[in-house]
Amino acid sequence: MVFLYVLQRHEAAILLTLLAVVGAVCFYYALRSRKSYRCPECGEKIRVEHMETARCGVCGSQLQREREE
Repeated sequence: MVFLYVLQRHEAAILLTLLAVVGAVCFYYALRSRKSYRCPECGEKIRVEHMETARCGVCGSQLQREREE
């Protein structure tokens, strides 16, 4: 009975905590999905999330994909 009372009394906090954990996991996977490129000419590091890129935005040369971390 005590467990049910505590659950009813604190269910909003439990749900918010669960939502925060799920949000943190989603954020982590969104960051890991970004692709990282380095320009061989100027050394600029470029990270893109939703698209492929072929040229450096600074000097315009062909980009090289970095190894996954």
